[in-house]
Amino acid sequence: METALQITQLLTNIVVILLFGGILLVLINLIKNLKKLNKKVESFSKDFSDVKPKLVDTIEKVNYLADNLSVVVRNVNDNIEVLGTVVDKVKDTADNIIEFEQKIQNTIEPPVMDTLNTITAVSVGVKTFFDALKRSKSDKLIEQENNYDENFSSFDDSDEDKDHIPDEESIKEDTEN
Repeated sequence: METALQITQLLTNIVVILLFGGILLVLINLIKNLKKLNKKVESFSKDFSDVKPKLVDTIEKVNYLADNLSVVVRNVNDNIEVLGTVVDKVKDTADNIIEFEQKIQNTIEPPVMDTLNTITAVSVGVKTFFDALKRSKSDKLIEQENNYDENFSSFDDSDEDKDHIPDEESIKEDTEN
């Protein structure tokens, strides 16, 4: 049994040696991978240190741009408020002008319309007067012609009598006078 024990001991030692060898291989690979990782971290760190000033400049420019944008927005808001005030004033002025126009129209229109009606009435009256006057002259003229025809139809149409017969123009002149 001693031999079995020795064999077991030997097998145990071989397994332990193999395990240590495996652990050693794993540790060697781990060290290689850690070195690669370390190089990559250093490269990243170097790149980041190169990018860091650029990133800081970019952040400063973004902050400056944000400040300027804020000022522009504030100015636009102020201008919109001013524009709103101007629009309100223009609207009020337009309302005042409309009120003024209506007041003038209401004040002036009735007397003007009354005057126009009076002028129209006077012109109609004058026209009627002249029409009546014209008719009256025309009626007198017709009446005189009728009287003329009645008075002179019995006379002879001699040359001497023709000089005494009044013509239409002389009758018109007589009626006008």
